[in-house]
Amino acid sequence: MSMWEMVLALFAVVLFTSISLGYNQALWRQTDYLNNATLVVQANHICHAVLDEIDAKMFSKDLNFLNIVSMFHDSTRVVYYPHLQQSFTVKIAAINSDSLGHSLPNPNSIFKTVSVTVSGPSALKHNVSLKRIYTKTNM
Repeated sequence: MSMWEMVLALFAVVLFTSISLGYNQALWRQTDYLNNATLVVQANHICHAVLDEIDAKMFSKDLNFLNIVSMFHDSTRVVYYPHLQQSFTVKIAAINSDSLGHSLPNPNSIFKTVSVTVSGPSALKHNVSLKRIYTKTNM
């Protein structure tokens, strides 16, 4: 093998190594995006589950409309999902509000706003929050 053939073989090794490293980095980046999206979707599901729990308790008459604020004023839960091997912190805040969700001092207000904020592992870069405004009805 001549010197020129050895140099070409070395260039080929460098070229294929750099290409495979590029593909490997792109694959890890896509995996990271997928994991982040999974955590955001899971946090969104947790928010909906808490709000749906309040709905179910109200429809089943286990929770009176006027007790929403006292029961869910500033509560915190920790939820662990073994399939993700992650823990999420769920903060629930309920306030007396107007029809737009702004705080009111009146405890007999016909509107109650419940905000659920989910924070979690470092891969969940931003907290996920959902808010629902409940209205007193004659059911």
